[in-house]
Amino acid sequence: MSFVIVKYGDNQQKIFNPLCSNLVLLECIRRNCKCDKGVMLDLTDAEGNVKHLNENLQSYATNYLQGRTTYWLIKVEKGTGDNPNKYTLLLDDPEVHVPDLLQRLENLSKPVVRTITRKDSKWGVLSKKLNRKASTSKRPPSNPSTSPGPKKK
Repeated sequence: MSFVIVKYGDNQQKIFNPLCSNLVLLECIRRNCKCDKGVMLDLTDAEGNVKHLNENLQSYATNYLQGRTTYWLIKVEKGTGDNPNKYTLLLDDPEVHVPDLLQRLENLSKPVVRTITRKDSKWGVLSKKLNRKASTSKRPPSNPSTSPGPKKK
């Protein structure tokens, strides 16, 4: 029988059986870890990979979680528009216990800033097309003595 370890609170941990739907597992975690009802919960592994259990509530948790592995309880705040979801470790003093994981989750929570370089902009694409047309129109003239001309009768 497989199980998973969930760390939360004051570096506490509990064992859960993932052989159930994600909905049932998350509700058991909510009840046993004493989390508020309105909080959206999820789990992350040590590398900061969020498991997205909330997005697949009817699927079995064993499809997303590996047995005998430790996961950390996180709170998910849905992002709006271009803003990403915000992930918060539900662990007291995460900077002391798991600073690397905290940094990874903070990076996931930051909005992605896309910088457009000149070559990627519309003007850059347009200038490439214009340069291609200009280079094809600048072909050297053909030699009239070697090129077939109109046939004379």
